[in-house]
Amino acid sequence: MNDPGEIIKSGAGEKIADLFNKLAGPLAEEIGLMLGDTVRVYRVKNLIKTTQKTQRLLQEAGLSANAVPPRLLLPIMEASSLEDNETLQDMWAGLLATASQDTDALSPSFVETLKQLTPDEARYLQQMHDNHSRGIGGSPWVRRSSLTWGIPPDASFDTYERLGLIRREYELTGLSPEDRFNLDRVVLRELDYRYKLTDYALKFMQASQGPSAAGSESDATTHKSDQ
Repeated sequence: MNDPGEIIKSGAGEKIADLFNKLAGPLAEEIGLMLGDTVRVYRVKNLIKTTQKTQRLLQEAGLSANAVPPRLLLPIMEASSLEDNETLQDMWAGLLATASQDTDALSPSFVETLKQLTPDEARYLQQMHDNHSRGIGGSPWVRRSSLTWGIPPDASFDTYERLGLIRREYELTGLSPEDRFNLDRVVLRELDYRYKLTDYALKFMQASQGPSAAGSESDATTHKSDQ
């Protein structure tokens, strides 16, 4: 049910409108006029789908929608209304749901980061983050062999590095204890590096997945780690 007319006829439009009014707060009327005057059906459909996904995330977490500050709401709405890819729509919905719960902690830079990811780059970043969460592959390290296999052709480690999502850490390969005292041998060693997910990447991915249920184990763990 992606067509705006079908959604309105089904009665689901009232629920979406109610959630939208809660998220938009005092800007609801102004944004509604903007949509009615200037936005094509294509953008309305995308925005409706993102709002539906936001509603589902909040319901699954058992949370109510709160007003989102304009500095976050407007750029998220603008970008998500132009996005028809399911993966990126899910992430926009996650940011919007998170913004409705913890506005002070959500960085506006997350919006700019998501705008610069392709669908393949977003999916591969999710894969790296999932591996990190499960402790796979020596997380949070990303093996450099991923540069030649496993990474989608349209994804780029250069993009992740430019956006501050990964960083390189260098080391000398094959350095033995004896080499530490023999500079002539050390300089002949190859300088190697590996990638590491940054703290910014972990916070960005957490925000793009939406808020956790109130009182959940993940919330308790996060709170404990912050102390």
